[in-house]
Amino acid sequence: MLIMQPQADRAVPDHSGRWSIFCAVIDNVGDMGVCWRLARQLVAEHGIEVDLWVDDWASLGRFLVAQDETLVWTEHQPAVTAQGLPLQDLSVNGVTVSGVTVSGVTVLHWRRPWPVDQTLARRVADSDRVIEAFGCELPDALKQAMADCKRSLSWINLEYLSAEPWVRDCHGLPSPQSLSPLLHKHFFFPGFETGTGGLLRETGLLDQHQCWQVEAQHWRRQLLVCAGFGELAQQSFALVVSVFSYETPALQSWLQALADADERVLCLIPQGRALGDVQRFLGRSQVLAPGSVHEQGALTVAVLPFRSQQSYDQLLSVCDFNLVRGEDSFVRAQWAAKPFMWHIYAQHDGVHIDKLKAFAGLYLEGLPPGTRNAWLAFSMAWNLGEDCRDLWHHLRFQLSDLHAHALKWQQKLSDLPDLATNLVFFDQQSSADKQSTP
Repeated sequence: MLIMQPQADRAVPDHSGRWSIFCAVIDNVGDMGVCWRLARQLVAEHGIEVDLWVDDWASLGRFLVAQDETLVWTEHQPAVTAQGLPLQDLSVNGVTVSGVTVSGVTVLHWRRPWPVDQTLARRVADSDRVIEAFGCELPDALKQAMADCKRSLSWINLEYLSAEPWVRDCHGLPSPQSLSPLLHKHFFFPGFETGTGGLLRETGLLDQHQCWQVEAQHWRRQLLVCAGFGELAQQSFALVVSVFSYETPALQSWLQALADADERVLCLIPQGRALGDVQRFLGRSQVLAPGSVHEQGALTVAVLPFRSQQSYDQLLSVCDFNLVRGEDSFVRAQWAAKPFMWHIYAQHDGVHIDKLKAFAGLYLEGLPPGTRNAWLAFSMAWNLGEDCRDLWHHLRFQLSDLHAHALKWQQKLSDLPDLATNLVFFDQQSSADKQSTP
């Protein structure tokens, strides 16, 4: 099938119907964060009804509470998930299941093992499209129920983001797992170039970043006050950085470079996996608590509570440098158009380094050799867990050029249609192809 793409400045008509998105939680926030953004955008901007199936119900609850302060989650009594919003009986085509509707998205528990009762399978089979996020592998019983349904059903394997050249060749290809003439599975690859699925980008996101950055000092102070750091909001820092990374020995060496510097640096660290390394660097015996402030040399460390996606976007927008990880924060840092460093998810066979180099080849194009080499050297050392102290001092002097470059990169990406729009367009094209097939 020839994959066409909509123009970035041309809206795709609203799409009627219901989609089912399946998400297996890996580290509580990454994959789930991507799926939640996608589900909300499909509902809000394309008029699609969305069932979001998540296998880790407790992690989902904590995540949703961070998105909306009106929600209350009780792990030991999961039937009560929000004030005035208990689990509801939701009916589609005569199939009734229990779920929760949040921000227009119907959230359902993907139980393992999949129930023998066919009620849930019938609800999924009644969808217009089923999305398997990041190779999460649907249960065999569910796949069989999808194959047995007497209607056309589109099945998408939404892959991980990669800048590698082969992605363009594989995007949109059919899978051999298409189990019946009416069940069609295709691979859908997010990406940074034409011919891929694009990146998640809500309407108005770039305008929001521009608003935050025009008055960056005001919004930075407001962010600190809202997080409980009123005293820090009154102080001056030469550099404000954020850290949302995986565990790595490189983090402690970088923090030491900041502490030894001649300028005051504020490091904002949301709750996450990096806190253990920060705790060891500070020599603390107890786990660092949200709301705590720690000083060492020229460095001030403030630990933020787990943040909503909206407030995390704001954090990226008002910082001078961002350390991000995985896929969701990685993409959001690029929309924020600030200098950043990517801590890619490590794989045992080392292929993540190839992915890192492929992205660098695209991202760094057009930069002066000195700036390019400083970014590359720090990036490799960070992802290999090596000492970053001297490399940081070289990179620090390149932040102005990297900021200008990040703005150009943001504009380049925004000229392409976003991931949700591409998915809807792909669905419409697939339907047209089916109707034209004799």
